[in-house]
Amino acid sequence: MQLLGFFNRELEISKRSILGSAVIAGAASAVLLAVINAGAEKAANQEVKDQLFWLFIAAFLLFFITKKYALSATSIAVEASVRKVRLRIADKIRKSDLGFVEKMGRSSMFTRLTQDANLISQSAIVIINASQSAIVLVTTLLYVAWLSPVGFFIILVALSIGTGIYLSNNKKNSEAYEVVNNKEAEFFDALNHLLSGFKEIKVNQKKSDSLFDHIERISLDTERLKVTSGLRFIVDFMFSQVSFYLLLAVVVFILPQLESTHYTIVIKLTAATLFIIGPVNLLVGAIPIFTLADVAVSNLYKLEKELDAQDINNQPFNQRLANKIAAFNEIRFDNVFFSYETKDQGVEFSVGPLDFVIKRGNILFLTGGNGSGKSTVLKIITGLYYPTSGRILVDGVPVNRTSYAEFRHLFSLIFSDFHLFDRLYGLEGVDEDTLDELLQLMQLEQKTSYQNGRFTDLNLSTGQKKRLAFIAATLEDKPVSVFDEWAADQDATFRAFFYEKILPDMRAKGKTLICVTHDDRYFNHCDHLIKMEMGKVVMDNPEPGKPA
Repeated sequence: MQLLGFFNRELEISKRSILGSAVIAGAASAVLLAVINAGAEKAANQEVKDQLFWLFIAAFLLFFITKKYALSATSIAVEASVRKVRLRIADKIRKSDLGFVEKMGRSSMFTRLTQDANLISQSAIVIINASQSAIVLVTTLLYVAWLSPVGFFIILVALSIGTGIYLSNNKKNSEAYEVVNNKEAEFFDALNHLLSGFKEIKVNQKKSDSLFDHIERISLDTERLKVTSGLRFIVDFMFSQVSFYLLLAVVVFILPQLESTHYTIVIKLTAATLFIIGPVNLLVGAIPIFTLADVAVSNLYKLEKELDAQDINNQPFNQRLANKIAAFNEIRFDNVFFSYETKDQGVEFSVGPLDFVIKRGNILFLTGGNGSGKSTVLKIITGLYYPTSGRILVDGVPVNRTSYAEFRHLFSLIFSDFHLFDRLYGLEGVDEDTLDELLQLMQLEQKTSYQNGRFTDLNLSTGQKKRLAFIAATLEDKPVSVFDEWAADQDATFRAFFYEKILPDMRAKGKTLICVTHDDRYFNHCDHLIKMEMGKVVMDNPEPGKPA
């Protein structure tokens, strides 16, 4: 069982103390039953025993204290474990390759770290209750065996048959739940398209209808799967209810025919049978939750296993090496190729050969049509993609897997699909006067400000968001800045300001600039022009003012 393995592996508290408390609480419950039965018998004979009353009080206090401890300790320990696993996986995600994240998809990872993790948290109390109920069941059965061996045999056989039938059905339910979980992730992915692509579907009715039809199909499939699973559990639950009524009938009507049983024993057996209905129902009710949580644990560990399967460089960041790379004179790309692979290991699209040099303090423009491979080249240049073959050299020294983190540290990035953070992560001690000056330079001082460690408003136009991203990139003060179609969403005045003022000023400060652009009227402002077509460099002009 994956869930029990999770508890055994991740819980930092003593499992013995929790289990011991659950056992004591269960045993105390059985003692309460025995004391109540004995007290009822004495009362029927008009006898009063103070010892039984004090024994009841002692058993009740023992039950209350141990069960409260077991539940509280389990809840605290499980939440700590879920936090630990979430952070561990999140840490591995941030250290993983971009290609892996793109392949897995955000919805899949989001579902595992939120929905699945929450299921594990919610299962903790239910499972400890079920464990305690199992102890109650066992101790009560021992009490029944002491009352009547035949009655014990009848109840044990009935419970064994019912448990066997339930568990055989539960295997199918577990498989169904896994399918439902995958469908939920698919629904989340489609819903993400609805929200992220709202503008696009708002102006295209056919696209809107088609997307909604897709969402509706997923919803119907999910409903069908959940209803099927739910009906199975209803049948199982009703089976357990009916079984108890039949068991009571056997104890009351048939047991006296099988052995000479005093009526008081029949009453006590009936009380014991009624007493175990609660624990058994808790156990039965816990199985669906246990099944869901088991699948959730499996999903989390599967994601972690896939993350661990990557060739991730876990060496600590080498600041000295980063400083050495930051002082580069040139970055050379030597016969570099990169290929996107299909699921059957075929090649979907490839880029290369890339043979060019990025010189320090130069402005490089990268141009080409849609699908020409510009974005892929940017990801190769910035170390987000590892070359399939070829070499990247910094001042003649090859960049390898162990130095990629330090190589990536060269760059500040604004991709066309950039993410705008509400906080200046990594720049917590930023000079606010400098920040205010940059907000004025980007004409954003009336739109947003930086207060209490975050921007007050991110509800900006795309062009304004890019300007805010530019501010964050400028404050990072990296040797190389990458702008992917940054000027595309700016007005004509600000576009000219970017090419004619911002870029030259940054170059004058010693910055190296790499820009993806279609603005051919400004090509004369770069020092190096590269044009891409179908994944290949068709023009590499290190002096755009002269013939290539």
